Amino acid sequence: MGDGLKNLKVDVEKQHAIITDDARLNYMVVPTPPPEELKPLEGDVGCGLCPNTVSSPIDKYDYFVPLTKEDKQSTPHEQPLPISFLQIKDGDVDAGIQWYRHHYPKVPDELVEIMARYNFGDLKYATRKSVRNSGKKLKKKASAAPLQCQGLIVKNQKHIVTFG
Repeated sequence: MGDGLKNLKVDVEKQHAIITDDARLNYMVVPTPPPEELKPLEGDVGCGLCPNTVSSPIDKYDYFVPLTKEDKQSTPHEQPLPISFLQIKDGDVDAGIQWYRHHYPKVPDELVEIMARYNFGDLKYATRKSVRNSGKKLKKKASAAPLQCQGLIVKNQKHIVTFG
């Protein structure tokens, strides 16, 4: 680290920690230092600290979270996953579809929906047998003649309607 960063004074009372269940996602938030400490560092060390006045798109800082050994055994994923993927709640298939469309624009929409359902929806818990049984149910419902109205009998006869 450069000398400018070593001499940086941070008020301990104004620090805030973002602590999650996963220790890999914990962060420390500190207030912006005074402007005199935000000057460029001397030499070729770098530019030092600078205030974040420009918002960056998530693509620039969508960090990958490494998987633990337990995660690799309990999930089908073997590679680190981005934070934006991990933020999608279980059961939120629409957010999963939007995530896949944004990150994989060349994948067809039909496949994107299946991928989102597999990772965030009901296909996550589907087995081969349950998929086969649900297919049988759909075929059975489609083959049965749909009822127009229940309890209505149509007769082709002459009817007399009186208004009175």
